[in-house]
Amino acid sequence: MALEYEIRDGALVWIRNPHTGVISYVVDVRAKSFAFTLGDRHIPERGHPLSPEVIAHATRSCPFCPGNESMTTRELFRIDPYSRLNETETERSDPWMIRVVNNLFPRIPSELTGGRNESYIVIEDPRHFIDSPHTASDLMYTAALGERHFLQLIETDARVIRLAFENPAVRSVVVRKNQGRESGASQPHLHQQIIGAPMVLPAMDAELRAQREHPGVWDDLLALIERLGLVLERDGEAVSFQTPIGAFPRSYEVMLPAQRGMLIELPPAEMRSFARLLWRLLHVLGPLPLDYEIHQGEGLPLHAHINARLYPYSNVAGTLNLPSTIFDNAAALRKSLTRI
Repeated sequence: MALEYEIRDGALVWIRNPHTGVISYVVDVRAKSFAFTLGDRHIPERGHPLSPEVIAHATRSCPFCPGNESMTTRELFRIDPYSRLNETETERSDPWMIRVVNNLFPRIPSELTGGRNESYIVIEDPRHFIDSPHTASDLMYTAALGERHFLQLIETDARVIRLAFENPAVRSVVVRKNQGRESGASQPHLHQQIIGAPMVLPAMDAELRAQREHPGVWDDLLALIERLGLVLERDGEAVSFQTPIGAFPRSYEVMLPAQRGMLIELPPAEMRSFARLLWRLLHVLGPLPLDYEIHQGEGLPLHAHINARLYPYSNVAGTLNLPSTIFDNAAALRKSLTRI
């Protein structure tokens, strides 16, 4: 389907997602009570920092913390703190900054990928908690890594993707991040999943199908984003924006419109631009529950979908309510981004 929407009196009224068919309605939700969904969230009191004993207990049982490397599957490689991409392929006792292992529970059965487990875990940082945690929920989060560390994380993702594509049974690879319990994260220690599949994964297949039917759909979307004032930042060829066709009421995109290919094909300058805009957006969202997914494939513009999960979610039978404050929110985000 082509990009379908209605603008009335200069404001977006509704829009149909060209990939999924979901219709999003822009509504004024200020008079609607969200007491049940948000009002009862428990906010712990800030007392003394966690004791060393409590911290030790949490990290002792965490398979992603340093010293517990034997709790994971065999290490594939690690990035040490002193070099950009260490070529080590065996487990060591040396310090590490990023560590890559196979997922203990493959997302795709290995029988479908030539007997090889193509589900990977990228442990983003050795730290379990932020500095001086006061509660067990004061966990380290991706935006706190720092911009250079995050670029190294994206470079590590590219290396894992290249490793997956060495398997001739793999046709599609996705990078997935869940942050926070509300987003479905299975482990508190910050990590990513990278999944190789023997077919084009359904979410990307829907995007490719829409593009085949309407080759200009991405250009139309970007033109509408410009018209609505939802662009957040640009860096080189990369652009970030708040999207009205996301999976959640607060959804965002980072895109390289002209890069129709894979993360592993990016020139260094475009890799830096893509990573920088993604990190800056995550930095503004901070420790909020969120997820992001990097989509790539032949003919697709390389892009990341980011969904903030704290806000009420109202997808009913393929319809989604977007708050009318989406446009004010984009302006507030632009202002916040200038402060970084």
